[in-house]
Amino acid sequence: MPEPTAGTRLAGDASPEPVRTLDDFLSRAKTDPVPADMPAATLQVYTDAQSRLPGQCRFFHVVSDYYDWPYEQRARVLACPSTFHLCKSLVFENTKWKQNDTKAKDEDRYWVVLVQYEGSVNITKLERAVRDRTGDTRKGMHLRIAPAEKSLALTGHTTNGVSPVGMSTDLPILISSSITELSPAILYLGAGHVDWKIALPVQALVDNWNATVMDFS
Repeated sequence: MPEPTAGTRLAGDASPEPVRTLDDFLSRAKTDPVPADMPAATLQVYTDAQSRLPGQCRFFHVVSDYYDWPYEQRARVLACPSTFHLCKSLVFENTKWKQNDTKAKDEDRYWVVLVQYEGSVNITKLERAVRDRTGDTRKGMHLRIAPAEKSLALTGHTTNGVSPVGMSTDLPILISSSITELSPAILYLGAGHVDWKIALPVQALVDNWNATVMDFS
């Protein structure tokens, strides 16, 4: 993975100074005001974040055309250290999954996969990693991104707002190993709604949401 470059501001840009270190991030998180006018799904994310990591997460309300912007502009308004810190959560489904007597309902069927916007998911490597975890065979594994309506039903989060934090269903979380190599080790994700984002320390997400780090890029 290329070395992340620090975020920069354009001349006359009113965006905040980008975060430089984890201590810098945590200092800002402690003094952030409580977000106002959060939609219900974002409130769910906020409540879960505060219960597990009080004062260690940051929330951002972005404008409606945020996803029309280039990554560099998105990073600037979020005070993001680099574009490599911008990440997304994708719900994958094993379309060959079958219920049997040894598994709970939908066990090992759906997975939340975290990857950088400037990264990628190698399906072959992802399927191999999931098979190693579940014991499934090649014939019993076919991972594909779940339909938007199924993702919403499972997480309670809309498209471009999916987050591993505050999900309606306790789905297994898989994090690309590339994300753990970020410096500072912070990631920026959806926060339940397309117009809201959350940022939090990578290791805190791994530890407090029982996520698994895997190489699938």
